[in-house]
Amino acid sequence: MASATYPTDPIYPPPYTVHDELKASGGYQQQMPPQPPIQPTYFVAPPPPAVPMYAPATVFQPIMGTALLGRTPVAVQCPRCQQQIVTVVQYETGGGTWLIALLICLFGGIFGCCLIPFCVPGCQDAVHTCPACRNLIGRRNII
Repeated sequence: MASATYPTDPIYPPPYTVHDELKASGGYQQQMPPQPPIQPTYFVAPPPPAVPMYAPATVFQPIMGTALLGRTPVAVQCPRCQQQIVTVVQYETGGGTWLIALLICLFGGIFGCCLIPFCVPGCQDAVHTCPACRNLIGRRNII
């Protein structure tokens, strides 16, 4: 039979050892693939926005209707004296107050309960006036 060492026979390849591979590869150092060169990036600041250096003045528009008027005082510009004011609110009896009193009376309002809407400001119309010139700014009706 054959001896412990293999002869250089074309049928049998030479024995493989780890030492042979380390010799062939140059050691344990692993070769990294070459990286592309790093391109320098430059930060370019965006141009400043085209904004004016001053703040525009706030313009108050006079109220053209009662859509913005509520049951509490409101800051508006008086259309008569052109001053920036806070309205004075007074409560007056209106058509809604009389309608509520009539409904209470029809549905069993006894002992004067139908007079309650005349004492409660929530059941009355809110009238907004200017404190400077006493001009009527607007009226907020209950209905």
